[in-house]
Amino acid sequence: MELRQLKYFVTVAEELNFRRAAERLFMEQPPLSRQIRQLEDELSVELFYRSRRGVTLTPAGQAFLDEARLTLAQAERAAKVAQQAVQPKKLTVGFSICAFNRVLPEIIQSYRQQLPDVVVTLTEMSTEAQIQALLNGTIDIGFVHAPISHPALLTVTLLSEPLVVALPSNHPLTHQAQIDLRSLANEPFIVCPESVKPDLYGQFMRLCQEAGFSPQIVQEASPPEVVLGFVASGMGVSLVASGAEARHSAGVTYRALSTPTPLLEIAAAWRKQQVSPVLEDFLALVKQA
Repeated sequence: MELRQLKYFVTVAEELNFRRAAERLFMEQPPLSRQIRQLEDELSVELFYRSRRGVTLTPAGQAFLDEARLTLAQAERAAKVAQQAVQPKKLTVGFSICAFNRVLPEIIQSYRQQLPDVVVTLTEMSTEAQIQALLNGTIDIGFVHAPISHPALLTVTLLSEPLVVALPSNHPLTHQAQIDLRSLANEPFIVCPESVKPDLYGQFMRLCQEAGFSPQIVQEASPPEVVLGFVASGMGVSLVASGAEARHSAGVTYRALSTPTPLLEIAAAWRKQQVSPVLEDFLALVKQA
């Protein structure tokens, strides 16, 4: 008995028509009929009832069909396992700029030290693009702006930061310990483009609207270091995550907002049902972080 004979049998059983089955298998009908007859002879059972009206499965054929499908599925799985054994292990990671600046480098460095044989590919993507890439299997794990909610995804929050005001160091408002957002109504703003950080941009616009004004945006820039460079030059002010102060302090002064604002959260997200051993090892480091 050969695997190709099982494939022929399953196709005929699904079509219940030798001509259509032969077309599906890209072969002529007589050779297909001969292969099925040889299989029946080898098994010493009749798998199909044949008549002028068509083809139907015998009880033996019906019982054999379930086992034939299992055998073909197991053979396909065995082939994949063998192929994967000689292929390089891969991990594809999506990330936002904020995640890369704050949490990702240490995780990637630790992972590469522990598993140097795994090829890690990183791709910068928006949160929305990462969610779609996770769902269609383009990436294995994403580092996104939280919160996100999708029944097919699991997340773990890695970092939570409040928004603060970034001011040129010679700005009059630097003398205040905290700043009321309404006092920035007439200030020129430098922001990260909506296309780059839609979550942060949306939160910024909502906060300004709740404070009773529409922000005067004079410059869009990315990444955050460029935004802060423009602030330091005196071009305007910006709202940034509090962690920016540790990375860029030259010419910029940071002040807390007097009104509490939602935290900016960075989370790792992955598919519930498709966790490979390579991803499991990576998630162990993520959860430690």
